[in-house]
Amino acid sequence: MAKENNLTTQNHDLISMEEGVISKHDKVSQMDTPSVYIKQQQGFDYVDEGYMRHLLNAHYPIWKWEIVKYEILGDKVIIVHGKLTIMDNGIERSFDAVDAHRIASNQKGYVDIGNDLKSANTDCFKVAVNRLCNVADDVYRKRIEDIGLSADQAKKIESKLNKLDKEMANKIEVGIKNMTINATNFNATMRRIESLIGD
Repeated sequence: MAKENNLTTQNHDLISMEEGVISKHDKVSQMDTPSVYIKQQQGFDYVDEGYMRHLLNAHYPIWKWEIVKYEILGDKVIIVHGKLTIMDNGIERSFDAVDAHRIASNQKGYVDIGNDLKSANTDCFKVAVNRLCNVADDVYRKRIEDIGLSADQAKKIESKLNKLDKEMANKIEVGIKNMTINATNFNATMRRIESLIGD
């Protein structure tokens, strides 16, 4: 009996940890990046590394970054393979990222290969921070917007279902469940329900 209670407690603790991870990642993902930290290069938005590191420290303070491997392709590109490891609500999690940086050169040769390697490392680090920790999801277009019906919207639809035939009411319930009926088309759905009730 004690063994069963211990397993139940462990399962409850694991579920609680998982819920904490999910909640934190949703919160960080929904944070808007201040425009002062958003830069542009060649028409693409990117986020200042210092800002990303600041949020990493604030939300995931126990972390480590390691370069697993780097290689130079000819005299054109440095490729970095890095690994970010964090403690996330008591769970160790990691993400491997790969990024590349063009080597700057002129007629005399390389301009500063050390800076090129640092830039490749920084780019790789930022990919890992975004993918593992959801930092700057708005800028890197990784944010999932919550389009689910609000409790009030769901109530309004459900209050009308008993006025529809059973088949149509079932279709609407399925639509709510699989999110084909959601916050983006709530008004159109209500108009359609009202017209069906009126028919």
